[in-house]
Amino acid sequence: MNNHDINETPLGAQAPQEEGSNQNAQPQWVDDLEQTLLLGKQFSKFAIDLMDLAGAELLLAVKSFPKLIMLWLLMMPIILLSWCAFSGLIAWFVFALSAHVGLSLLAVFLLQILLLISCRWLFVQYRKRMTLPYTRDQISSFMRSINNEFNERHSTEK
Repeated sequence: MNNHDINETPLGAQAPQEEGSNQNAQPQWVDDLEQTLLLGKQFSKFAIDLMDLAGAELLLAVKSFPKLIMLWLLMMPIILLSWCAFSGLIAWFVFALSAHVGLSLLAVFLLQILLLISCRWLFVQYRKRMTLPYTRDQISSFMRSINNEFNERHSTEK
């Protein structure tokens, strides 16, 4: 081995580059810029594709809305008839146990009253939610804090 074969470059120093590699080397910021531009192109393509997908889904939702309404209108009589059949079944069961027609009619009546009370309770709950109670509480709390702050400033100025 001769002296030229041994790497005599001190630690931390860069080894000399070959003459051909120096011409093709780009600064790091150019590579970073190219990567950033590529990322921007990918993001813009993603955003465009996402908007196309959202538009297609929105069109599908709009076209499905009339079908949903028709299905709901068809379901309403079926639900009503199912409820009537269930009520008749309960009346028959009570009549089979007691052999009194009056008790079976009372059972059907009480079943309808129970349903009416349940619907009324749900109606009140939904109506209460529609008044935005938490938002109104937040706004009134904010207004109270502003009034308190104003009153404190006003009293300290006197």
